[in-house]
Amino acid sequence: MTDKRNIVIQVKYPVSGKAVADLAPKMITEWNIKRILLAASVLVLILASLFYFINNDTQDNAAVIVNAIEKQAAPLAELKEVEIKNLDISTQAIVETNPLAKSRKELNKKSKQTAAIPVKEVIKKQANKKVIKAREHSKVNTNEVRAVLTYNINNKEPVGEIVRAVNLSNKKPIWVYYFTELKTMKDSKVYHEWLKDGVVVTRRTLIISGNRWRTSSRKLFSDAEKGNWTVRLFDKNDRLLNEKNFKVE
Repeated sequence: MTDKRNIVIQVKYPVSGKAVADLAPKMITEWNIKRILLAASVLVLILASLFYFINNDTQDNAAVIVNAIEKQAAPLAELKEVEIKNLDISTQAIVETNPLAKSRKELNKKSKQTAAIPVKEVIKKQANKKVIKAREHSKVNTNEVRAVLTYNINNKEPVGEIVRAVNLSNKKPIWVYYFTELKTMKDSKVYHEWLKDGVVVTRRTLIISGNRWRTSSRKLFSDAEKGNWTVRLFDKNDRLLNEKNFKVE
C-alpha cells in the first residue's frame, strides 16, 4: 500500500508598501585617499619643475643684458674721464696766464679760511678789541684815581665796597656813598649823576680844591627806590670818567 504524501508549497508575498522600499537600489561612493594624494603630489612636482626652469631662463637673460649694457657704458665713462682731465688742464693754464683769475683764486682761499674759523674765536676777537678800546679810553682818563661805591666813609676813606647790589633787608633807608679820588684837577668841577633805569634822578656838583682830591656824594635808598641804578663821574667838559652799576633790592 503506497504512502500518500502531500507536498505543501508556501509562498510569502510581501506586504504592501514594504517590498518596494527593500527592493530600491542603493549607491555607495568610496574615496581612494591614497590615489588622490599620489596624484596631487605628482601635480605639485610638475609645477615646481616648470617654475624652476622658467626662473633660470629669465635670470640668464637679465645677466646677458646687464653685461651688454656695462660693456657699452665702459668706453663712454672713459671718454668722460679724459674730457674732465683735459678741462682741468685747460682751466689751470688759464689761471696761470690770467692775473685776474689768480687774484680771484686767492680771494676764494681767504674766504674759505675765514669761513673755517669757528664762531667762538670771532666773538673772542671782537671782545678783545672792545677790552683794548676800553683800556685805551681809561688811559685817557688819567684824572680819575679811585672810584668806590660804599655804605660809609671814615676819615675820608671808604669803608668796604658795594659790588653788585644794595640790600634793604631791614626795610630801613640806607645811605650809599659814591667816593672818588682825583688828581691834577685843582680849581675845577666834577659832577656825580645818580640814575634809576637810565633816567637822571639827581646831579651833584663837586669842587676840586687840590691837586689830589678825595670827594664823595651820597644817596638815601628806601623801598621806593628799588630797581636798577647807575652812578657816573663827569668832568667839567662832560667827559665820562667813571661809571658804577648796581641794583637796589
